[in-house]
This record gives sequence, structure tokens and C-alpha cells, in this order.
Amino acid sequence: MTRAMRSETLFGPLDPFENRNTADVTFKGKLGLPIHRWYRLTPSFSPHLALDIAEHFALTSSDYVLDPFSGVGTVPLCMKYEGIPSCSIELNPYLHFVSTVKTRSYPDLTQIVRYFEDFTRLAREETTGLLDEGRARDYLREHARYVPPIHKPERWWSPINLSQLVAIRKLMLNHADTGHHIDLLRMGILGILVPASNAKHNHVSLTFADEPLPPMDVTEALCRKLDDILEDLQGASHRSSAGVTVYAGNSRDVAGVLPEHPRVSAVITSPPYPNRFSYARETRPHLFFFDFISSAKAVGLLETDAIGGTWGKATSVLSGGVEPMNDMVRDLLAPYTAKINGSGKLMASYVTKYFNNMYEHAEGIAKVCQHHAQLAYVIGNSKFYGHPLPSDELLARIFCHFGFTLSGISKMRRRQSKSGLYEAVVFMEQ
Repeated sequence: MTRAMRSETLFGPLDPFENRNTADVTFKGKLGLPIHRWYRLTPSFSPHLALDIAEHFALTSSDYVLDPFSGVGTVPLCMKYEGIPSCSIELNPYLHFVSTVKTRSYPDLTQIVRYFEDFTRLAREETTGLLDEGRARDYLREHARYVPPIHKPERWWSPINLSQLVAIRKLMLNHADTGHHIDLLRMGILGILVPASNAKHNHVSLTFADEPLPPMDVTEALCRKLDDILEDLQGASHRSSAGVTVYAGNSRDVAGVLPEHPRVSAVITSPPYPNRFSYARETRPHLFFFDFISSAKAVGLLETDAIGGTWGKATSVLSGGVEPMNDMVRDLLAPYTAKINGSGKLMASYVTKYFNNMYEHAEGIAKVCQHHAQLAYVIGNSKFYGHPLPSDELLARIFCHFGFTLSGISKMRRRQSKSGLYEAVVFMEQ
């Protein structure tokens, strides 16, 4: 089906990207997939969607795909095993770690198995007796320097679960060994932080349960997680793959992050939606557990640098007011920010900052894409105080300003039923 055949209506019958089920669009599509399942990030999108877009673009090993918002590495991981060279960019240091670890190749599985066995044996020895709350509290006092420096760790974990995590963290921080197998072990440990916590995935963002999580055997949970990792690596070991590079950097400056401006033939990505979701807030326990970030101040700076950015220190930036960066952005947003501003100036500033940042991003994408490059941006619309914001259409207009052509907007699924919210994929060409 060609792009010219796309329906112009919401959930029309002609477009293969419209009226999709949830698993084909959202993170739910990766929960049972090898490697993709290693870490759950609720606002990430489905591997099925990434692969369908690659097929729609007819990508081959001669292409070079960019995902400028790598997140948990969905796109580069999909491209790797399709034999399509790719790269991605990620600002959040923890998510950069996740993308990097998931997209590597691990030829020596025997060494990894041995390392996992040795470490879990030590972990069982170190956590012996910590399922008793009194012993757990004593352990936390005796090893206070190993408690992750997140604000109020006791809110995140019960004393029993926290003491076991501290014991495991102590073993890791005192371990002199190096190599990619260490990062796989870190990946496994980080993957159980939320399941062992009092936080729940009841909403898009993590929330705290009304009742603390019952005590659990954290080492046993880690063993199960490591078994999953080994199973997935063994399954992938026989598959051919293409090269992947995950760059650390800010996608507001794509051309500055990518070395020598590689000529990108396709962009498949999902930028942050203008919906106030904070990736810094969502990944706090992971950022602090293995020192991906140094302090609460650094988390605030991370959020401020992020596209949009509306949590922590970023709030004070927005409260001071944000002006459109140029006349193009001003004219684009004026019909929407005027309405939002009447209900809340902070949110009008947020929307302005978001599209200022996306303007910078689009300018950088134009510099690294080769002629006839194909782009797919998965994005959701928003509402502020009842006022709709058509993020997909606004994004397309910004890219058109830099010489791209809109091929079509496929509205894939409704969000929250009758709310008027939806997720769309914006198709464009250079």
C-alpha cells in the first residue's frame, strides 16, 4: 500500500498504521520479546511498530537508520536483527546504558554464565538472614554508606527488600572485575529495582502503592532475571546482525552529537510527547543505584536539558516564562498558547519550550539526513485545561519549515477512550 492511499480520517480503513491494537503500538508489545523485555519503560513504543515502519520504508542493509530518542533501544535493537545498520541518541545516562547493553553482541556466553553463577552465590551469602526485619534494619545501619543516595529510599523499598538490594549493591561496588558481562549483571539488577519496590505501574508514570510491597527474596528475583537474560542471549547468538552505535547526547543538537554527520537514510523514532511525562523522574532509582548521576541537582539539570522538561528544577525555568525562539514558532503556537495561557501560564511556557526544542531538533535532523530520507515520528497529542494541542500536526509543520515533505499522518489508536487523545505516526520525506 502506498502512502498516497492513506486515509485522511481518524481510524480510517485504508491505512495499515491506523486502528492498531495496543500491543502493536505501546510497550506492551515488547513484554514477552527476547532482550526487549529486559527493562520496562511504559512510554516506550512497540517493536512491532518499529519493524512495520522499516518494512513500509523497504529498508535494507544499504540503509542507515537513526533513532534520535533511543530510550530503551527499541529501534536500534530491531534494526540490528533485521540486518540494517543504525545508530541512536540518548540524553538520560541510565537509558543510554540500557540501549547500549541491549544492542551489544555477546560472543562468550560461557564466561557470562560462569560470572552470573559466581555473583549470585556471593549474593546469597551476603543476604542470608535479611528476610528478618530486625536483621535487615541492623544491616542498613551497619552499611549505611552503601544505601543508594536517592531521596527517602525507605519510601521506595521496605527495610527487608532495601537491605538485600544494599547487599547486592555493596558486592557490585566492591567488585574489581570489568567487561561487558559486568554490564549485563548491572542490567539484571536494575531490572528488579521497581519489582522489589513500593512503586507500581498503575499509570503511565510510576506511582506508589497504598500498602508497602510484602518482603521478597531479592536474590531469587535476580536469579530469575539473569536466567531470562541468558535465555535471550542464547537465542540471539545464532542470528545475523548489523552494527549499532548508541551515542550519549542531546537530540536538540543532532548534528553536534553524531560524528562526521553520517548520511541518515531513515529516521524511526518516538520523541517525548508534550504531556509533562518526566523520564528523569521515572528513572530516579536506577540513576542513583549505580551512580549514573551524581546528585539531585544533576537530575534537575538533566530534566532542564530534556526536550520540554517540566519536573524539578525545570519548573522554575518555566515559571519565569518562555518566549518562542523565532517568528515561525510564535506563529505556529499562538492559536494554542493563547488559550492555554488563560488557564495556566506555566503550561503555556511548557508548550513553548517543547516546540522551541523540537525546532532545534528538526534543524539538526535536516543536516544529517541524505536526500530522499524517510522519517517516521510516533507522537501523541495533548490537552491542557481542556484545550487540545495537535502535536502531530505542529511537528509536521516544523519539519516542513526545514524542507521536509509531509507524506501523511496515521492516527493509530485512541488513548483514554473518549478523551480525544490519540497516538499518531507522522511520515515525512527529505
